[in-house]
Amino acid sequence: MKRFIIAVSVLVALAGVLFYAVYYRGFYLDLRPEVPVEAAFRTEGKALLRQNEAGQWEEFVVKGVDVSSSLPGYSNMDYEPTGEDYLRWLEDIGRMGANTIRVYTILDEEFYQALYTYNTTHDIPLYLLQGLQVTDRANYGAQDVYDQDFLDLLLQNGQTAVDVIHGRKIITLGDVTGTGRYRWDLSPWVIGYLVGSEWDSGNIAYTNRSTTYPTSYEGEYFVTGPDATRFEVAIAQVMDRITAYESTKYKTQRLIGFVNDPSNDPFAYEDLYQARFQKYSQTDGENVLPTENLLSGYFAAYRLNYFSPDFLSYFTQEQRQELGSLLTGLDTDAIYNGYLDLLSRYHTMPVLATYGFSTSRNPIFEGEPPLTEEEQGEALVRVWQDATRAGWAGGFVSTWQDVWERRTWNTIYTTLAFDDQPWQDVQTDGQGYGLMEFYLGEEERVCYVDGDPSEWTQEDVILEGETGRLSMQYDEKYLYFLVEKESFDPQEDVLYLPVDVTPNSGSEYCSRYDLYFERPCDVLIRISGDGGSRVLVQERYESLWAMFAYELAQEDAYAQPPAVDSPQFVELEVMVQRATPVPVEQWSPAVTYETGALRQGNANPQAEDYDSLADYQFTSNGVELRLPWQLLNFANPVEGLIHDDYYEHYGVEYLQIEELYVGMASRDDLQGEEPVTIPMGTLPLEGWDRSAPRHERLKKSYDLLQAAWTGQ
Repeated sequence: MKRFIIAVSVLVALAGVLFYAVYYRGFYLDLRPEVPVEAAFRTEGKALLRQNEAGQWEEFVVKGVDVSSSLPGYSNMDYEPTGEDYLRWLEDIGRMGANTIRVYTILDEEFYQALYTYNTTHDIPLYLLQGLQVTDRANYGAQDVYDQDFLDLLLQNGQTAVDVIHGRKIITLGDVTGTGRYRWDLSPWVIGYLVGSEWDSGNIAYTNRSTTYPTSYEGEYFVTGPDATRFEVAIAQVMDRITAYESTKYKTQRLIGFVNDPSNDPFAYEDLYQARFQKYSQTDGENVLPTENLLSGYFAAYRLNYFSPDFLSYFTQEQRQELGSLLTGLDTDAIYNGYLDLLSRYHTMPVLATYGFSTSRNPIFEGEPPLTEEEQGEALVRVWQDATRAGWAGGFVSTWQDVWERRTWNTIYTTLAFDDQPWQDVQTDGQGYGLMEFYLGEEERVCYVDGDPSEWTQEDVILEGETGRLSMQYDEKYLYFLVEKESFDPQEDVLYLPVDVTPNSGSEYCSRYDLYFERPCDVLIRISGDGGSRVLVQERYESLWAMFAYELAQEDAYAQPPAVDSPQFVELEVMVQRATPVPVEQWSPAVTYETGALRQGNANPQAEDYDSLADYQFTSNGVELRLPWQLLNFANPVEGLIHDDYYEHYGVEYLQIEELYVGMASRDDLQGEEPVTIPMGTLPLEGWDRSAPRHERLKKSYDLLQAAWTGQ
């Protein structure tokens, strides 16, 4: 009996070790070396091909969407969406006419279960392009790509992804991956792998300039050409080992490629362009060569973002000569000024695009104004049509949902760092790329700025007098105002709404309009029917000058700071990326955009004349207005955190407040021989938390993309 117990214990232990080795560590023995390797997708020239049920090869043009694991109030690394969330999104994506989704990394098990459920219950499946990435710490902080946290992690995640899609993996802790027991075999619907989501140009440059790493690679499925850089050698190794792992273990191959972008594209530009757009390196997929053992195929992928529309004029003379006839007859009237056409001509393999456009209020590029949801859709359709017309194999719209945690360079200093609180900064470009938006609270919004004040109640009133009344509400995106005044004529009169945000500065007088306030105010809102509606800020509380005075005027903002009670109220502006490079030895003022300028329109999504960028709309006796929290210098409205005095702290520090003071008066109210002080009321700020119900709405861009992709 004792021997039996020992034997059973040994067998159980061995089984446990084997289970751990197979499902946790990916251990395997190739017990079928004679079995031929197969591939359900392959490339032919510049086309992707899919093998249909009859065994015939047919062209496959990617109509794709990037899906994130982000939800309001959570980091995408929290992997908060449930299987129900993913399945609901997949249903909408399928109805839109998409045929492929892309994920940046291995998500949690709920996503793969949802995709398996969708594909086994629908006649037309959604295919998956599985992304692989490293941590931001490694991408932007590693010495180079051969750092252990970079190359080793990329190789490890590549092999893990292979096991995940075959339903043979357990992940309990991942650096950039989800966790769970992955037991659903999705391999029939996975077209391939995409290595990387974006590369840091500096990291690539350091790698290429090193003298300690290999300058060539020769694997079973990929080799490098004579002009390959050290970064390209590393990428060839990653793709070769991933392909070898799947070929040997599962007897199948999949398409594979790596991400590139205009900052690292294959072309050589003049020093002026390189310095301005931080182009430190060149990466060329043509220097990584597939061998005859690769049955599936290899593709190029580009993450399209903003760059100079005149990029062609900045090629070096040597680059022009090398490209030669490829530069002839480029369609420079297309949305990327011939860039799509050039890349298609340059590459000998299929090319895929990842692209997107934001519906946020702030632009990031000179000459490119903010886009409405309809304009977003038109731009997305145009890129897809231009790319496929140029010979690309399709593309991925980035992203399916708005991602509230994203930050953008021209507003990054204004909000709390690493903020995963449940609020959306509609001023930040990166947070508005989705085809679907989230909102919190009740099914009906707090307010629809559409000129119909029916959703407002007496409880919302914060100020009432003989000349009218002011009501206010707020949600996770905006502060809402309703001004009601008898016989108000927007074409003849002007409304002024002063706001006291911070107790540490502000003025009781505005010299620009000769206005007096009951309290020291930091922000002044001017509403009129003449197109001059805008938000002004007291110069002491204006962040752009405090942070970027040198870039704006080569001055030190802290040498002579504005007075705490300065009566000067100035326009609210934000920096945008210059369209035309400026020589390094020359100086030119930074380009700005007046983000405080207000736009009239109907902000109700149900209205035929819906304008997603509308800030205000007149009612029969007043105006409805919404302002993003950031316009009032809120760093985190959930907790009532605002900017403190810049000049006391030499930059942005935070201060918590519990209320705002807001006033209201019209120009007619202020007429008289004696100055009239604008009265002010109090708006308590109570915040909210993650427990607020979450709702979803498909943007108007969804409808336009659906029409283009389904032909309906």
